[in-house]
Amino acid sequence: MTVHSERIGAAMVLTIDRPTTRNALDAATAGALAAAVRAASGDAAVRAVVLAAAGDGVFVSGGDLHEIATLVQSGRGPDELLAIGEELAELERCEVPVIAAVHGATLGGGCELLLFCDQVICDRQATLCFPHARMGLVPAWGSGTRLLELVGARAAARLLYTAEPVSAEAALAMGLVEEVVGRGQARVRALALAERIARSPRATVAGAKRALRAARAEMRRAAVAAEQAVFREVWGGPAHLAALAAFAARK
Repeated sequence: MTVHSERIGAAMVLTIDRPTTRNALDAATAGALAAAVRAASGDAAVRAVVLAAAGDGVFVSGGDLHEIATLVQSGRGPDELLAIGEELAELERCEVPVIAAVHGATLGGGCELLLFCDQVICDRQATLCFPHARMGLVPAWGSGTRLLELVGARAAARLLYTAEPVSAEAALAMGLVEEVVGRGQARVRALALAERIARSPRATVAGAKRALRAARAEMRRAAVAAEQAVFREVWGGPAHLAALAAFAARK
């Protein structure tokens, strides 16, 4: 099982656990996460979801490059990878708030995953990186649009153009995360925030989340579709193929 569920107080804690891939996101993991989120959303006793990951050092290493390479080599288009984003969007559609508790390095699709969450709390040693450009790609799951909403045009451009990691403190300063805490404290603080959320009526919080989601959808309009069109253009292109070949050579 790649996603574990555990009730703690008012929260449902969902833990991604794929140690052999450093918690990389593949289609099966995205599907399991979406199913767990839907279950939490439909449980009246759950007041928040806390998203965590197993292991030390890495929170989520990105999309599963083995799966991506297989898709490219088989000549299949990018739609199967784009479908993963639709599964992960269950986090955004969830009736209750989703709080990410980040303990380590978060790369590519891992950062995109965080953009679907309502709040992100990071341990101080965590880092965040959008390395898509080095892979010959652009964000696939509407993440460029969501990133722009959070940090503004110039900060988003720097993150995407340089593909360089930023510290948790830098991410906090630019508005990419909401809180930075001491080592090993992100999950504790996320659970504490879940209990604070639980003081308000569930229906009221759910209504506020729906209103915010509707407002964001109106602001985005066709932006996500345009972003995905660019992703389709670069998928399987020379830069993407070269990056996958370099990854395979390292293995």
